[in-house]
Amino acid sequence: MGNQLHLLQVNIAMRGIALLKVGGRMVYSTCSLNPVENEAVIAELLRRSGNSVELLDVSSELPELVRRPGLSTWKVQDRESWFQSHDEVPHNRKNVVFPSMFPASNSTEESHTVCGDVEVNINNMNSFSRNINIEETSKLNQDMDGVSVSPTKILECTSNIVSSKFPLHRCMRIVPHDQNSGAFFIAVLHKLSPLNGSQIKDTKIQHRLGTDRTIQFQKEPKPETRPYETTLTRRQHNVSEVDDTEVLGRGQKLGTDSQTSKDKNSSEVEIVSILAESGDRMELQKQSRWEGVDPVLVLNDEAVIKSIQSFFGIKESFPLEGHLVTRSPDNARRIYYVSKSVKEILELNSKVGGQLKIASLGVKMFERHRSKDPCPCAYRLSYDGLSLVLPSISKRILYASALEFHRLVQYRSISFAHFTDTRFGEQAASLTPGCCVVVLLEGNRRVDSICKDPSTIAVVCWRGKGTINVMVSPSDRKDLLERMAYRFG
Repeated sequence: MGNQLHLLQVNIAMRGIALLKVGGRMVYSTCSLNPVENEAVIAELLRRSGNSVELLDVSSELPELVRRPGLSTWKVQDRESWFQSHDEVPHNRKNVVFPSMFPASNSTEESHTVCGDVEVNINNMNSFSRNINIEETSKLNQDMDGVSVSPTKILECTSNIVSSKFPLHRCMRIVPHDQNSGAFFIAVLHKLSPLNGSQIKDTKIQHRLGTDRTIQFQKEPKPETRPYETTLTRRQHNVSEVDDTEVLGRGQKLGTDSQTSKDKNSSEVEIVSILAESGDRMELQKQSRWEGVDPVLVLNDEAVIKSIQSFFGIKESFPLEGHLVTRSPDNARRIYYVSKSVKEILELNSKVGGQLKIASLGVKMFERHRSKDPCPCAYRLSYDGLSLVLPSISKRILYASALEFHRLVQYRSISFAHFTDTRFGEQAASLTPGCCVVVLLEGNRRVDSICKDPSTIAVVCWRGKGTINVMVSPSDRKDLLERMAYRFG
């Protein structure tokens, strides 16, 4: 998986460096320990950027954080084989295993090797090899299939390990067993000067194989693909090249180059004109949909929106129309809430034929319930978006003491008669079946101000025939109990 992400990570990070202001910092971080996704990416960024970017040493910051230095040597795995350098990669795999995945030096002509704690120049390898016991290595001449392997070949495999000359030890590796944490890789980059034209030229040379491979797939449309869709795909590829070349090649800040803006505008006009020629923009968007990714659809069903607003008493100050999206065209199971800026991006994406590949977006606000209890609203609140919409809800709210709230979260389901606070049980029984919110009532705080407090603890529940049921995951229940323990001791 790391090999597949390497080129994408390099391009994204390089784009970030291009947009970064001179004097600014960019933090590159992953939750992986694979050097192909970590040190290899940083080394490639430093090699491309030259003296424009430096890798900072932040070991003095956050002194209590247990960390390990970045790696200087590593191997690259492809299928069932391990390679120490790109020269060892078979010819038929060089289009997926790139040179930038291996430890890189400042120059492709300068290479050093490391064996244990000894570092020598590759030109002195002959003298270094005399210290190796050839008799011991000759015992490995026969592998499991009986194929002969020469001692010289074994010697080359055991000694020719390339070491990066970049200061990758300044990177930070966080391993789980050091401080009972997750696994993370962190590198802090500082931009010293704008990028120049030679750097973007070198970028094209380094990843020519990957680019050609992408173009090859684009030139082979599926049988159902229409001619104008193929033209649009090719034009899009050229648009991205013009954008990166102009921005990075001229070494200027984004938005300050009038020529770049002109090229961008002309490219956008080309895309819009192609869509106009099709005569059916929505059909183009539907046919060019990304495979394996659900579409993003704006929820415009007024009946559904009004039923949600009426059932939960959501105030007009919290707008729903135009902010609700779903990923399924029929009978949406989940409804997500997006901001105004995201909404504008979605509208623009729809106008140009759905060019963005959207994996996830928004906050899950409502979910379709499957309860057989009679309920006028087909959707219930989601715990993910409860804190966002709670200040605007005026109905379906119950206020529980710390004892009742703790028991409800702990046991997940309690009947009305088993609540120690009879008044709370009566209030729960008076609700009609359906989703409700139970809010933790602390001290003598006013009820009308509790829901507006961001620190308020609340949980989504379901009022059944004779019980109140908590509608959160086990991990969220554990989190709620820990928050209560921290607050009340």
